[in-house]
Amino acid sequence: MMNINNKKYITQPNIIALAFSTLALLIAFFLQFILGHDPCHLCMLQRYGFAMIIILSLVGLFYNKNIISILIGCCLLYTISISFWHIGVELQWWAASLECSGMAENIGSLKDELKNVLNIAPVAACDQISPIYFGITIVQWSFIYGLVFLIILTILTIKKIKNNR
Repeated sequence: MMNINNKKYITQPNIIALAFSTLALLIAFFLQFILGHDPCHLCMLQRYGFAMIIILSLVGLFYNKNIISILIGCCLLYTISISFWHIGVELQWWAASLECSGMAENIGSLKDELKNVLNIAPVAACDQISPIYFGITIVQWSFIYGLVFLIILTILTIKKIKNNR
């Protein structure tokens, strides 16, 4: 049976953030390396957000201050914002950035571009509909996951701040 101290430890925002972010990256790597869904530029930006949350969560395990939970929330807002932007690009609500279209890099003349076209690794386009699971695209799942994560993290952080008063 779990005693009250273990329950209090498990419901710490840092522990929950570490678990949610690690799971998000594991799912992303599974989709990429096992199912073969290449990430686009915006997908990679979301991964950086989750990686930063993991780093902050690990810092929070040793330096358990409210500011760490707030910084984690800010990183999560960044990740959710990228997710929302990605949904808009995917659904053609707005135009994709140059990074998403693969046109951000200018390596030289047309001759150089044509020579290097075969050496470029395939990259998923941000404006193409991502694979659909249970009637929802991967991008939309990512947004839903981020919102649920944010709600849980916000509730736990508010409880933690109230208990520390």
